[in-house]
Amino acid sequence: MNKLRYFSIERCTISEIKMGSICIKSKTVSPLHNPREPCFLSLTKVNILLCGGLRELTLLMFASNLKKLTVKHADHLEDIIEKGKSYEGRESGIVPFGKLVSLKLRNLRELTNIYWSPLRFPCLKKFEVIECPNLKKLPLDSQSGMHGENGLVLEYKDETWIEGVEWEDEATKSRFLSSCKLV
Repeated sequence: MNKLRYFSIERCTISEIKMGSICIKSKTVSPLHNPREPCFLSLTKVNILLCGGLRELTLLMFASNLKKLTVKHADHLEDIIEKGKSYEGRESGIVPFGKLVSLKLRNLRELTNIYWSPLRFPCLKKFEVIECPNLKKLPLDSQSGMHGENGLVLEYKDETWIEGVEWEDEATKSRFLSSCKLV
């Protein structure tokens, strides 16, 4: 799996992608089948489209070079990275999405969590959240994402959604509300 650069799942009915069976070659699998270090070293782009059964995508935590993530129409997706399943990665110091440039989340009615605490997202320029009514807390703080003229833009479609976002603090709210874009 270390040579995989692009990964797309479309129209699937699976409920879970088991990390242990994917990363077994790396010999870094714990008894709980969670890798302890990145195992998708070349993976830069992931598309998950029309996958009604998936509930979480915790395996993405181990894609340390991921640049583009698009998740659309996953009716039962609740978490991008589930806190409980990501324990091994956190213990080893893995911080997800360090190279992510684009994050697009669309038509994810059950999504409530991307990550449970703010992330730096040092390369993130585009963050699109469209029709994700239950996503209220974003993993952002005032230091997240790219800054300046080409800084992070948060795109959304529903005014009531952006009004209901629970910001980390006033500095975070001020920073991102000034760069939000209604699409």
